[in-house]
Amino acid sequence: MYMSILKFENRTPRSLEEMYRYLTDPTKTDARGLIGIGINPYNPVAEMRLIQSIYFRENLSHDYVQIIFAFDVGIEINIETLREICIRIAKFLVPDRRQIFGTIHYLNTDKIHCHYIINCVGIDGNLYQQGHSVRSYKKQVNEILNDYGLSPITFFEGNSY
Repeated sequence: MYMSILKFENRTPRSLEEMYRYLTDPTKTDARGLIGIGINPYNPVAEMRLIQSIYFRENLSHDYVQIIFAFDVGIEINIETLREICIRIAKFLVPDRRQIFGTIHYLNTDKIHCHYIINCVGIDGNLYQQGHSVRSYKKQVNEILNDYGLSPITFFEGNSY
């Protein structure tokens, strides 16, 4: 059984630059799949590095947090609607003033998904903190998916996810 998935990746081993190259791979996405909230989606690495340099943090353990949202297998939605959904999810995931770079991997895949890279340092200098439980995030994402008639994220009994 397939389903939509929401996954937080707090310690991705790739540098910000390596992650950008992976996320913008032309076999996975194109310009229509790029998302920028509070950031230019064509130059996110330099802009994130600028904010990180302005608000230098001595013990910053990682430059970014990655969140992955995967749609259920086999959906047939145009890229404009995919963008709309992914942007709505991003705005809920990070309600403060923070840079978010996202890419929708929709080319050559049967599992369309969106990667969100969130700058650990906000444009006000605050460090990223997860605002809700993962279960709470998933419930809200399910409300967004429901608006489009899409399969929700399944909750497993006895699990917080």
